Amino acid sequence: MGWWGKSADDGSAGRILGAVSGLKGELGKALRDGFLELRRQNGELREELRELRRTVQDVHKDAAEHRRETEALRQELRAADVARRDEAARREAAETLAKADARTDARTGVRTDDDRADHRGPVPEAGTGEDPHEKRLEKAAGISAAELICHRDTWAFIVEQAARNAHFRVPGEVTGAKDGATSVVVSGRSLMAILTALNAVRQLGHAADPGDCALARKFYDRIVTVVDTVGPAGHRPQAAGHAGAETPQRAVIVIDDRPGRRTSDSG
Repeated sequence: MGWWGKSADDGSAGRILGAVSGLKGELGKALRDGFLELRRQNGELREELRELRRTVQDVHKDAAEHRRETEALRQELRAADVARRDEAARREAAETLAKADARTDARTGVRTDDDRADHRGPVPEAGTGEDPHEKRLEKAAGISAAELICHRDTWAFIVEQAARNAHFRVPGEVTGAKDGATSVVVSGRSLMAILTALNAVRQLGHAADPGDCALARKFYDRIVTVVDTVGPAGHRPQAAGHAGAETPQRAVIVIDDRPGRRTSDSG
């Protein structure tokens, strides 16, 4: 009897141990699966967090670029507004002076040719009806880069006049030269702005400062002397004594008058 009872107890204990062992295995597997799932979810969360950071960085970059573009647009609008006000003031001054001259002419009946020249607009080319200034602007627009050699005071005056024009861009580098001269490379777009500004001053006549008019006329004439000769890259100008010469690589404008050679007195 004792042997049978002991055998039954051993069988129950074995089954219990087997059940416990099975539960431990299932619990261990469940824990391992749970940890693996947590690692997977953590990896997905990390990837989503990295993507979110990249998105935030892109948004910051876009916002900064938008601020830069907005500020640049504001500056251009302010410059355009200043240019409009200046042009309106010049036009009003010119009209006022013209009326005063007309009243003077009515009283005296005398008016000089210089007075007429100061108040008339650009003279169209004969037979074409075209404004030569507008044609020069088109030629300047086709220039990729032009080198302007002049005194630094001359360059300062040009910048003062052209800075109000929306097409003017200050060059990034101004190279020094001897005798106070500078060498500046400007784009065709900036050259258009310079010609426009100088032309506006030279057309004012007596309505502007005489010194400003003299500078504007001289610099305008010196610039258009070169601009009038340009053409598409690769063209061959047929200049006297230089037939078939290659077009220079870059337009060079020199504002630097020098005294002529003295001739010795005869006898």
